[in-house]
Amino acid sequence: MRATTASLAAMRRRLDEPPPENVPGQLAVEIEAPTVEDKPPNVCDYGNPRCGAVPVRFYANGWKCDEHQPARTSRRPAH
Repeated sequence: MRATTASLAAMRRRLDEPPPENVPGQLAVEIEAPTVEDKPPNVCDYGNPRCGAVPVRFYANGWKCDEHQPARTSRRPAH
């Protein structure tokens, strides 16, 4: 079925109308922004039990303090 010019004009007018204030079956609810929770600081996760030192930096193997940081370079034996 093809839409006629009159029915297309009627559809355009409906799109320009403001939305109804109340939609049957729906309830208008105010949504609150989520609260930001303070996270505990990151601690050194070296060893068992954990070192737990602060401050730390993140490395590929986890959060480490200055004492437990991984080696910056690997030393290869000379040939």
